[in-house]
Amino acid sequence: MIPPNPELNPLGQERTLKRNTSVLHEFAGTNDPNCLVLYHHLRDREFDAYNPSEYHAQMCHYYKNGFSVVEIVPRILKMGKGEEVACSLVCLRNEKSGGENSLCELAFQAQRQFLGISMLVKNRCFVCGKDGKRCGSCKVAFFCGPDCQRAGWEVHKVMCKKVKKAKKDVKVEGEGEGEEEVVTIDC
Repeated sequence: MIPPNPELNPLGQERTLKRNTSVLHEFAGTNDPNCLVLYHHLRDREFDAYNPSEYHAQMCHYYKNGFSVVEIVPRILKMGKGEEVACSLVCLRNEKSGGENSLCELAFQAQRQFLGISMLVKNRCFVCGKDGKRCGSCKVAFFCGPDCQRAGWEVHKVMCKKVKKAKKDVKVEGEGEGEEEVVTIDC
């Protein structure tokens, strides 16, 4: 249980986190392009989804307010009948608040303890929806190849430049350490 601390919990209320993978199952089970990114509203305690444009706008908003990406954590959402959806848990922290960040509900659901804000991003192309590869510059967006990256650049460039300008080395968990360990979540 998290104690009521208005600096850590803006609502000033205790919160009990319970693992419930039904929201992950619903997120992984849809191919709707408006459900590319999953996030959790702290104030109303509800999960919701972003499309690529909304994700880019939200990331820019976070950077404007002192948040920056500190880590990217690979996750596999395992559906029934052997279906798997590759995702990345994009973890942001507010450095301006002196490190005081609340426990992230979404990270908890994705089997990760993290203080800050997280968004679960499907590793799918932000333009066409096919399987995507991480942007080499910012590491928080996905494109299937150079053609889609060029097509999506107009929307992506602002966020990409903000992440690079923050001059933080964004760590992709497991990258460069041999074989990447990916946590698989049955949902």
